[in-house]
Amino acid sequence: MSGAWATGPPATGAGDGLESVGAALRRAVSDGRSGAALYVRLAAARTRGQMQYKVSFVLESLATFIGTGLDFVTILVFFTRFDHIGGWTMPEVALLYGLVGVSFALAQFLGAGFEDFEEVIRRGTFDQVLVKPRGAFLQVTGSQFPLRRAGRLLQAGTVLALALWWLEVEWGPGKWAFLGWTVLGGALFFMGLLLLKAAVCFFTVQSVEATNVLTYGGQEMAGYPMHIYGPWLRRAFVFVVPLAFVNYFPAVYLLGKPSPMGDAATYAALAFPLCGVVLLFGIAAWRVGVRHYQSTGS
Repeated sequence: MSGAWATGPPATGAGDGLESVGAALRRAVSDGRSGAALYVRLAAARTRGQMQYKVSFVLESLATFIGTGLDFVTILVFFTRFDHIGGWTMPEVALLYGLVGVSFALAQFLGAGFEDFEEVIRRGTFDQVLVKPRGAFLQVTGSQFPLRRAGRLLQAGTVLALALWWLEVEWGPGKWAFLGWTVLGGALFFMGLLLLKAAVCFFTVQSVEATNVLTYGGQEMAGYPMHIYGPWLRRAFVFVVPLAFVNYFPAVYLLGKPSPMGDAATYAALAFPLCGVVLLFGIAAWRVGVRHYQSTGS
């Protein structure tokens, strides 16, 4: 009897389970590294292609810098008549503007393929994406790397630097790290919205203008203190679409200003996780769209 049992299949122990989990993690890390390396190569190739026309690149970047800069000029003009907006001075509002502007510009760099995704669906070229060995997400992400938008990033970064200079901040390493963490979280937030915009195209072919309200419109709204808006709008951008966590609550914490909703540090700590949730929601919507995609036949 013991011999019969001895020839049976070996039991799967906890060690085997840990080994399988470890192997899955190693594969995930390897796939991540491979995808990142491919994205870098794609971005480098598109950069070289665009830099073949250096004068065009400079002119387009300058036009973007000036065009987006007019939004901040509007804020400056406002402060020639008033001392503050909702208790926030011009340097403090400039901090709000710079934080959300840099985050949005970074998301546009990484998510340009998703922002213009309706053209891919309309032309039927997404079929070509699906037959290639790499995942659709990576291919669409690497399909565009618009250097012309460097003007937006430069303009927002300039305003952010000026705001910090005007405020004469004396922060410790923790707050400087939190500043960078905030910018990254905001980029995740807008990237999630761009993914959601692209996912809608799978069902409607064209993007829905409501998503532009949340991206471009949201970026403009977040350039002002959130508490100046009506109660229903404030609640919407705190509890429904957490736009207030992109820059408002982090700025309240960084500047030591009174929070309209309680402990500023608590809301600031929630900023990055909630922005990450928006990105995860966008990724989930993208995957649903890919599964339900039907060729336009064009």
